[in-house]
Amino acid sequence: MEKEIFDKEQQHLTSVYDKLLAMKKDLDSQISALDEKAIDDKNDIRDNIRFDYADAETTMETLAEIEVWNRYIDTYNVESNSLGIRRDTVNKLLASPYFAKISLKFDPSEPEEDYYIGRAAISENGYDQMIIDWRSPIAEVYYNQEMGKTQYTVEDRVIPVDLKNRRQFDINKNKLISYFDTQIAIEDPMLLKSLSSTHSDKMQAITATIQKEQNTVIRYPDVPVLLVNGIAGSGKTSVLLQRIAYLFYQKRKTLRPDQVCLMTLNPVFRDYIDNVLPDMGETNPVTLTWREFLNMVNVPFAVDDYDYTECESLQKIIDTLPTLTPEEEDFIDIRQKERLVMTKEDVHAVVKRFGHLPMGNRLFQTASDELEQRAKNILHNMADEHDDEESDSTSKSEKSEENRIENDFGGALKCIRHCGWINVTHVAQRILGVDKITPAQWIFTKMALTGLCDRSMKYVMVDEVQDYTKAQLMVLSKFFPNAKFMLLGDEFQAIREGTITFSEIKDMADAAGKKFVELPLMTSYRSSPEITDMFAALLSDDKKMMVSSVKRPGEKVETIACATDADYIKELNKAIADADKQEGLTAIICRSQSTIESILANLGEEAPQFITGHDSLPKSGAFLIELALAKGLEFDNVILADADKTSYPDTELGKHCLYTAMSRATRHLTLLSKNS
Repeated sequence: MEKEIFDKEQQHLTSVYDKLLAMKKDLDSQISALDEKAIDDKNDIRDNIRFDYADAETTMETLAEIEVWNRYIDTYNVESNSLGIRRDTVNKLLASPYFAKISLKFDPSEPEEDYYIGRAAISENGYDQMIIDWRSPIAEVYYNQEMGKTQYTVEDRVIPVDLKNRRQFDINKNKLISYFDTQIAIEDPMLLKSLSSTHSDKMQAITATIQKEQNTVIRYPDVPVLLVNGIAGSGKTSVLLQRIAYLFYQKRKTLRPDQVCLMTLNPVFRDYIDNVLPDMGETNPVTLTWREFLNMVNVPFAVDDYDYTECESLQKIIDTLPTLTPEEEDFIDIRQKERLVMTKEDVHAVVKRFGHLPMGNRLFQTASDELEQRAKNILHNMADEHDDEESDSTSKSEKSEENRIENDFGGALKCIRHCGWINVTHVAQRILGVDKITPAQWIFTKMALTGLCDRSMKYVMVDEVQDYTKAQLMVLSKFFPNAKFMLLGDEFQAIREGTITFSEIKDMADAAGKKFVELPLMTSYRSSPEITDMFAALLSDDKKMMVSSVKRPGEKVETIACATDADYIKELNKAIADADKQEGLTAIICRSQSTIESILANLGEEAPQFITGHDSLPKSGAFLIELALAKGLEFDNVILADADKTSYPDTELGKHCLYTAMSRATRHLTLLSKNS
């Protein structure tokens, strides 16, 4: 029976694969023919179009002819882009056409219908789908793991079905390696095979092995604030990227990649995840670190990646600003390059004209309009100093003069329109009564003064949210006022003091009148049971009881304590050598910079590569990395090079750091210490 099923599925796979090959051939032919036609038409344009600007009438005829040809070219580009996208989809499916099949009955009197699920959808004739997209509504039946009577939803309409079979496939191109009929995904061989595979320098998509609790997060309805509280190794980041892909699919007509912002901790992690969405046929969203966000909003001074601004100071800015009276030092001279256009005294005088308005956005936007009009008059006079030609009184010449002012003096006008004439630093210092302000205080004051924000951003995703402060989240919430927030983290991986708690996140949402939903992820898929047991032992008893891991073969965690420095270097070299015999990456994680410096000095030219905040991970082998940069990453082999009480004291923060460091390992974990 099994051979009969195997042969039947192989026959179906062969048929699908052959159709995909035929589609690829046809698309290649269409694209080639379109390119040839575009070249011919461009040559035709070059040979026949007549650029004649002798007078107004011929100029209009020439411009009209150019516009016609531009429309032809735009049509070619649209068609070529559409064909290219479809060919990319076919090429992606040729590597592995699908990974699952569901057999459904919609009516007891009708036969079962089979649906094959893949990374993308493809139809043979425009409406009969050979493969359905994993994000489609009907595919939810596969991920829900509920055999028998179940349902899925299409545009708020519930469709009841009877799931008769749920089959998974291991496929390489047109060859069926194996198939599995499963009910509970956590026990299936496909997941175990995925978890046992070697990790690379890039994160891989989990589309084929999404678990039920992960699927709940991925497909959860939109809410203003969604917090995903997951233990180490539960797939939080993978789920985040799958949800972004799901949103792009569900809202493909209304959601653009530039309307989704992903906040990530450091460039190493961003590089680690940057291929996941493109592999699913989607474009990466706007991806920023905190430092990059501050650069984007033009904060005029540098900052570390962590900002420990007291949130109370931001609330003080909100409460105090309307009560302030503008003073001269709150403003800056307006200049066009080196030329003075308006002094800060002039600016102050304009602002005082609207003194009936409280200090804030309305006041400064009103003043900005007045300043722009006055500046244009001044700039017009400046332009006249270098232009002896008499002005024409026609509306056309007035428009020309307006354009000339914009072109020649745009710097000053831009400064006015972007409220660059406000001394934000001085205003913040006045409010807070301090000489030095933080970047968060600066940008929060700028937003309160000018209304600066991004109203077009629809989603903001914050990964490793436990490493952000409440002040940072207040800044992001104010800068992206229309965005829905998805926050992912693990409170026990908070490796710095002063960061936000999950109860504070809920309180912030409640205070803003925003619906708050918290979803758990309590199964560790990353680490072997032995490693999971080791780091889960650090959790509180109530949380420890909720943790589970996928049962698969593992190795005992190795703990090595060295009496001397010489023994330590010897054991470190041995641990690295043993790891090098294994497949995959080996991360030598250090809590302190001094440990890294000591290892580099002692091992000399034999020392592994040291990964800094701007490096990509190597393709293979061992490397040194600080714990702060290792967060969110996973490695086949991990050596904790300073697993002692000094680096990981028996405090709450010390336990958090040790938990985080150990949970980076998937297969092999070695705890190495000296003089302890």
